Amino acid sequence: MTMITNVLEYLDASAERFPDKIAFGDEKTTLSFAALREKTRRAGTYLAARIGANQPVAVFMEKTPDCLAAFFAAVRAGCFYVPLDTKMPAERVRLIFDTLNPAFVFYDAKNAAAAQTVAGDAQTALFDDACLTEPDEAALAAIRAAHVDTDLLYVLFTSGSTGVPKGVTISHRSIIDWADWLHDTLDIDETAVFGNQAPFVFDNSTLDIYSTLKNGATTWIIPKKCFSFHKTMMQFLAAHEINTIFFVPSALIAIANSGILDITQPTTLKRVYFCGEVMPNRQLNVWRRALPEAKFCNMYGPTEITDVCAYYIVDRAFEDDEPLPIGRACANTRILILNDENKPVGKDETGELCVLGTCLSMGYYNNPAQTEKVFVQNPLNTAFTERMYRTGDLARWNERGEIMFLGRKDFQIKHQGCYRIELGEIETALLAVEGVANGCCLFDAEKDEIVCVYTGAEDESGLVGQLKVKLPSYMMPNRYVHLDRLPMTINDKIDRVTLKKSNCGSISLPLWREGSGLPCGDQP
Repeated sequence: MTMITNVLEYLDASAERFPDKIAFGDEKTTLSFAALREKTRRAGTYLAARIGANQPVAVFMEKTPDCLAAFFAAVRAGCFYVPLDTKMPAERVRLIFDTLNPAFVFYDAKNAAAAQTVAGDAQTALFDDACLTEPDEAALAAIRAAHVDTDLLYVLFTSGSTGVPKGVTISHRSIIDWADWLHDTLDIDETAVFGNQAPFVFDNSTLDIYSTLKNGATTWIIPKKCFSFHKTMMQFLAAHEINTIFFVPSALIAIANSGILDITQPTTLKRVYFCGEVMPNRQLNVWRRALPEAKFCNMYGPTEITDVCAYYIVDRAFEDDEPLPIGRACANTRILILNDENKPVGKDETGELCVLGTCLSMGYYNNPAQTEKVFVQNPLNTAFTERMYRTGDLARWNERGEIMFLGRKDFQIKHQGCYRIELGEIETALLAVEGVANGCCLFDAEKDEIVCVYTGAEDESGLVGQLKVKLPSYMMPNRYVHLDRLPMTINDKIDRVTLKKSNCGSISLPLWREGSGLPCGDQP
């Protein structure tokens, strides 16, 4: 077997096997594998004539099949792509461009004016115009010949703790390793039909995208409205015979809470995967009862390790208030759980989850100081250079040898002067309460208060009564804030940054209930 070194080898092979099969589609347009390959060759030729290899190409386009074609056109030109959300504030785009200094910006007709405004000194082009170029076979072949698998494939910008976005760099080799693992471990092949939820600026989207390219599968981009109107979601899944989804838990939670699964079961679904947040078993059990034959898989991993480094195929029953394991390391990945002395944790000991392997990012783009903080030498190896990523997440091993995620290190608090508490443990109990739709816990260090923020029908007194059964007194929240809706990031996770900025520990309940909740966040 020839070694794969470039993700476009997946696309080219699938275009030969399934030229007329739909690769990517949405409500308005579809692209077959042959059409996708041709657009990438044309626009890639256009780009290669204007900039050199290994340059950043920003893509400022709506979430459509053509947006994906623009990504791969950048790769044809020997460059790497950087997705931008067209709805993000101009100031955030400016911060990203200050770090990225893109060589080129692709845009679509809808975003032409905005793209020209933010592009700065970068060259720009309407993607449709670039696709009118005749392919230059010699130029494309020369670019491919010069390629190595550690060349960058994409950069995704995540929110930094300082407020400055960090660009996570991912190579071809890391994505190839990821796509091969998905095929081998989760049995994804050409029969897979994905329903895409994740924005393209979010690393969860890479499962759908690259499994489709590798296997000759199909991905349908689910309209945003389906996540608000769950009957419409069920209709979309059925109409397109979608059999595989990879959603953030918040999306699955909302569907489970809506009651739609008691009325209509999405019977085409055979695989339900999730990642990005903790998935509470109360809502997962609703899904499992509705789809008893489906395969459910809990995945874990930050953007810096190419989406996922640990997984747990749900193979046993769980009570509603039990935490779900994140399982074990993916193949070709090593996970260490280290204590404060940088030693492997003992039985029942909590430590920081650290990752080694091909999955690791190349670091943060144009940001060596931040890179050096978290991409470090493996402290257990003093003989040669071995990079390790410190996730900042707390974990432990359970009695089955499975990894249990316990929350962020910065979610571990010291309460009442002596108690070390993981807020994630309180959240597990909170989300198991029948009348709670969703929620999270925050810590007001100044007042030494645990603040419980939640949505749902349960009132405060009922919630307190149920939590007292599940939690020791020192872990009980000190304040309860009921919202009509939670602020969410563009990736559909709970926007804890917005909650914290709202100074939740100091705002009175009536002010929180003003309108219909807090404004939605705009940061991934």
